Amino acid sequence: MTTVELSREEIEAVCLAALTVHGAAAGNARPVARAIAMAEAAGNRVCGLYYLPIFCRHLAIGKVDGGAIPEVSARGVTVTVDARSGFAHPAIAAGTPALIDLARSNGLGAMAVRNSYNCLALGHHVHPLADAGLIGICVSNAPAAVAPPGAAAALFGTNPLAFAVPSKEGTPAILVDQSLSAVTKTEMILRRDRGEAIPAGWAQDRNGQPTTDAAIGLEGSLLPAGGRKGANVALLVEVLAAALTGSVLSTEASAFGNDEGGPPHVGQFLIAIDPGHFSAGRFSEAIDNLVASHEAAGVRLPGHSGRKQAVFVDADLWKKVRLLSEPEDTR
Repeated sequence: MTTVELSREEIEAVCLAALTVHGAAAGNARPVARAIAMAEAAGNRVCGLYYLPIFCRHLAIGKVDGGAIPEVSARGVTVTVDARSGFAHPAIAAGTPALIDLARSNGLGAMAVRNSYNCLALGHHVHPLADAGLIGICVSNAPAAVAPPGAAAALFGTNPLAFAVPSKEGTPAILVDQSLSAVTKTEMILRRDRGEAIPAGWAQDRNGQPTTDAAIGLEGSLLPAGGRKGANVALLVEVLAAALTGSVLSTEASAFGNDEGGPPHVGQFLIAIDPGHFSAGRFSEAIDNLVASHEAAGVRLPGHSGRKQAVFVDADLWKKVRLLSEPEDTR
């Protein structure tokens, strides 16, 4: 595979141009472009440029409304945001300042986002909470692709979960972002397209039988991470992100990766916690000790690794992305 070396800023600028050319308002496109660029910079290709052509196509056919203005309301310690069939990123960003204020004032706050679209890497949404000195938790449901143990059909999505823990320096000391499937659907598609086998335990065929063929697994269903225990956590995500927010269940959501169906209308649920209300001033010391104990054992806790100055992107994909960023009459 031939690659091209880029900066995060270059990727973000081209993504912003591509999204706006295809109908997204600049204010809506900007946080999406930033999230894609940050995913690429972190080496998270399954949440990066891979999705940009899909997003542009979905803007063109109305599967996502690029001009949607999120509707934010707050009551008590809760924030609700209706994405109104638009991107998840501007919807979550619109409600985050109120969520931070509520957590600082009351010790905790919660935010429900409904009627949204693919929110890519959830770590992107909890990072600002940790930057504000808060513990941040985010869950999202996704179109059904995963079958719990004993089922042949997909009953929930990859249903990712992320959390970020602040350090006293004002950056995340710990940042975890993971799907609750054994693998992401995007990685399965990439493996299929390259003709590569998949490990046992990633997927099953239509009849619920194990497979190491990515194409057969995509025709069947993915498997949960951690078997029944992982499926139970994915079920909790479904309750919080879909049922609690007033969004559609994973089995009702249209697929992120193709053009069929209308807006997916999935949901996200976020919790922000101010350690200062609970820890008697010992939180930062405890987190420092937690990190130190892991490092002493040779284990690095997942956290913010910083932005790379250069990013290597597949040259063919970058060429396609650049073309998408050009006005139609110049292509």
